[in-house]
Parts: sequence; C-alpha cells; structure tokens
Amino acid sequence: RPHNLHGALAPPGHQRSAEHRYHRAPEPRARTFTTVHAQTHRRRKRTKLMQALVATQQPSCRPAGATTPSPRRRNLHAARRGPTPTHAARPPTGVAAAGSVEDLPANLAKIVGSFQSVPDSMQRYKQLLYFAAKLKGFPEEARVEDNKVPGCVSQVWVQPRIEGDLVYFTADSDSQLTKGLAALLVVGLSGSTPKEIMSVQPDFVELLGLGQSLTPSRTNGFMNMLRLMQKKTLECYMASEAAKVAE
Repeated sequence: RPHNLHGALAPPGHQRSAEHRYHRAPEPRARTFTTVHAQTHRRRKRTKLMQALVATQQPSCRPAGATTPSPRRRNLHAARRGPTPTHAARPPTGVAAAGSVEDLPANLAKIVGSFQSVPDSMQRYKQLLYFAAKLKGFPEEARVEDNKVPGCVSQVWVQPRIEGDLVYFTADSDSQLTKGLAALLVVGLSGSTPKEIMSVQPDFVELLGLGQSLTPSRTNGFMNMLRLMQKKTLECYMASEAAKVAE
C-alpha cells in the first residue's frame, strides 16, 4: 500500500498517481492563549489604524505641532483653572424675552401672579372661565366692524372709554374660552393710564403660563386683542386731547 506524505498508509483501494496524492487533513489547531492574544493585538492595531485614518480626514482646529494632553494633564489644568462659571440661559437671537411682572399695570400684575400660583393647566382654564363669567354685558350697537378683533378664530369685540386720565374697557365674544381671554385683558387693563397700556408687551402671555396650553390660533387671537385695545386706547386718548384743546 502506498504511503502518503505524513508516512501513513493510504486507505484501501486508493491508487496513487503523479497528478494526485492523498493528503490527510491537518488537525484543527487548539485555541490557545497565544493565538487569542495575537488576534486581540491585531484587532487593536486595526482599530488604531482606522482612527488615525479618520483623524487625518477631519480638519483639525489645533495648531501645527500641538499635542493632545493626556487625561491626567487635562485634569491638572482643570484643577488649576478652577470650576467652570455657569451662565444664565439666553433667549435665541432675534426673540425678545418676556418682561417682568413689575413692568405690567397693577391689575394685570395681580392676574399674572394668580395664574403663576396655579401649576395645573386645567385650573388655569377654569380661571379663564371664571373671568368670562365676570364680564359685563356688551352693547349691541358697539358690535361693529371697527370694534371687532381681526385674525381671531372666534368673534371678539372690544370698546374703550376714558374717564378722567384712566381707560376702561368692555368686551364680548361668542366663545367662552375667547371671552375669558378678553375678560382677562379687560380686568387687567381697565383703570390704567394710556401710557401703562401702551407699554404692555404682547409676549406677556408667557408670564401667564398659557403659551404652551393655548393653540397657536388662540395665542394669535389673544395678541390681536391686545393690539386692538392699545390701538383703541391711543385713538381715544388723541380724541380726548383734541377735545380739551378745542375747549
């Protein structure tokens, strides 16, 4: 019987030829500690090469020749510099921050304080309905286009009057929620001077805590109410001053 390369006898019936020789399959090599260590080393080396390749493709902000400090050195520098100062959050560029409660008229500041003391949004809605119930009747002859708030989902009418140096408002709406928003402005702005009313910023709704509870259309209508009331206040003030000059 012919022998193979390893010196073992070939299986029976095997014909050895010049074109083909019988080779016994080598035994699988055991996974020893040396092979595992070699594979781990190759894997780490391959990871370092990939990191170096990525680092060369990204633009670096460090000056030429500068070296990256070790973690121990970075901690030492941080300890020498002391704690990092914290800065207050700033509003986004182009967006005006809401004013403080002290900048509002006295009655409106009280209303804002009462809304801020209620953390639940459902309770705030109940407060709006409470204001809507306190709103007095609106004269039918005043339901004209000139007194109607533009850009509001519901129909809202406002009418000012000047008594002495103070301005007083009346309003009405066909929606209870919108009527509550109108009543909030009526109660908050009535009894104020024209200067105090004109100084109210539209973004004071953020102080009420209703900005996230109201829909965008309701918020837009609330802003339009304030703008129309300020416009009407200015018109009444100018008419009152003209009447004084005429006398």
